[in-house]
Amino acid sequence: MTGREVAWRVLALELRASSEQEKGSGDRVPSYVVSPLGGRMNRVLVVGTLTPPEPAGGDGQSNFWRSRLTDPTGTLPVSAGNFQPRAQADLRRLTAPTPALVIGKANLFRGTTGGWVATVRAESVRPVDPAEYSTALAEAASQTLERLRLVARLRSPPSPSDAELTREGVPPAWVRGARASIARYAAWDPAPYREAVRAVVGSLGTPPSVLPTPGPAAPTPVPGTAPRPTVTVTHLAPPAPRPPPTGQVRALEGTLLDLLDGLAERSADGYADMDDLTELAVQHGIGTERMEELLNHLEESGAVEEPIVGKFRRTGEAASE
Repeated sequence: MTGREVAWRVLALELRASSEQEKGSGDRVPSYVVSPLGGRMNRVLVVGTLTPPEPAGGDGQSNFWRSRLTDPTGTLPVSAGNFQPRAQADLRRLTAPTPALVIGKANLFRGTTGGWVATVRAESVRPVDPAEYSTALAEAASQTLERLRLVARLRSPPSPSDAELTREGVPPAWVRGARASIARYAAWDPAPYREAVRAVVGSLGTPPSVLPTPGPAAPTPVPGTAPRPTVTVTHLAPPAPRPPPTGQVRALEGTLLDLLDGLAERSADGYADMDDLTELAVQHGIGTERMEELLNHLEESGAVEEPIVGKFRRTGEAASE
C-alpha cells in the first residue's frame, strides 16, 4: 500500500507560475504539478480568503461549484464536485468572503488563451480564525523560501548530492521535487518569489511565533553613483520542533484510530470521511498537519486503508487485533 500524499504548503504565486506536470497511467496512479520552486505536488494546502462559490454554468442545481482563494501573492481557482460532497457543502455555506484553509488536489488545465491554469480541487474546506490564518500563511511562506534556497543551491555548482542533503535534514520529497523542477524549467527568476514572501510578511506584520531575522546591511554607496535599492529577504522559518516521544505518538495514533472507528460505525457506508475526521481531530487537540502525518504513518504501517479517495477504515488485520 502506498502512503497518502502529503499536502505541500504553498502560496498562490507558486501554483500560478507552474506549467509542468507529471502524469502516470492507470486509475490510481497519482499525477503531480511540478513548480519552478521544486514543488512536486499531488495535494496542496493553501490558505487565504475564499469567495462565495458559483455553480458551473450559472445553474443553482449544478453538481460542480467554483470559488476563488486569494492570499497576499495572488488568486487561485478552487472547485468541488460530486466526488467531494463535504468540500462542496462547505463551499456552498460561504455567503461572504471568508478566511479559510483548503486542502485539495493540484491540477493544471489549458486556459482559453492557450496558457496553463492552476486549480485546486478541494477535499477539505475550513474557515479559520485570525491566529490560525496567520500561522498557516507564515508556514507556507517559510517553506516557500526554504525550497527557493534549495533550488538555487542545486542550480549553482558544485551541486550537493542527494545523500548530502538528506544528512542535512532536507526532506527527500523536496530533493526529488527540486531536481524535477530544474529538469523542466530551463530558466527561472527567483525575484518574484522573494517579493511574494515579503508581501506575506507585510500582510502579517510580526507574528509572535515567527520572528523575522534581519537582512544584511546595505552596501556603502560609491561616490558619484546613484544608490541601488536594497531588497531584504525575511527568513520566516522557526526552529524545527523536537519530535514527541514514541509513547506520545502512539497515544495520538490511538486517539485518531478511535475517532476513525466511531465515524465508520456511524456512517452508512462503513467509512470515516476525511473532513469529518479532520474536524474531530482538531476538536481533540490534533492539528491538521499533525493529523496528516499520523494518518500517513497509519496507512504506511497497514493499520488504515483508503479504498475510496477521502474515505478511511481500519484494515482487516488491525480491526481484529
